[in-house]
Amino acid sequence: MSLDATSPRSLGASTPDTAASRAIVGLLTAALLTAVALPARNLGRRGEVRDSFPFSHYPMFSAKRKPHYWVTHLLGIEADGTSRPLHYSYLGTGGLNAVRRQVRRRVRDGDGPLLAEHVAELLAQRDRPADRGVVRVEVVRGRYLVDPFMRGRDRDEFTTALRVSGTAVVPGRAMLRAGRDPLGVTEGQGHEHAA
Repeated sequence: MSLDATSPRSLGASTPDTAASRAIVGLLTAALLTAVALPARNLGRRGEVRDSFPFSHYPMFSAKRKPHYWVTHLLGIEADGTSRPLHYSYLGTGGLNAVRRQVRRRVRDGDGPLLAEHVAELLAQRDRPADRGVVRVEVVRGRYLVDPFMRGRDRDEFTTALRVSGTAVVPGRAMLRAGRDPLGVTEGQGHEHAA
């Protein structure tokens, strides 16, 4: 028993192509398109705009952004005085945004020095090759310009302020000029980098 190449069975169709099956497919398609398009009737109304697929008003997509953003994070200071961001995993487990919110809250509550000490100890224990040059850790709150950052500019171009809320020396690593950084601030003092 052979099937002809033009029969619906040979093409993998499960129902015959009849006027009734076309009507059913047409009705299902119309119902689906209507369900997707119905939320559009709420666009333009004030007050009762409800968020719904596919016309989202979710702030992540529709909110106007400020030209700058404040972020609390870690800086690693190397023996020559250069600084660079450290990976957020030194501050906690979980996703970046969850860790960032927890750290921001702890710094606001005055735990910046404790966080810096904890990270400095972890830095010494983990001994990652990329972080071996770091001799001091700073917990900072930085103000960054969004546009230059997104365009991949140098850190100096998008960093407008850094407020240090905690600092700690990495155990077992050489210190900077007897405990002083290139800005001349003694370890443990709160200070602000001019950017």
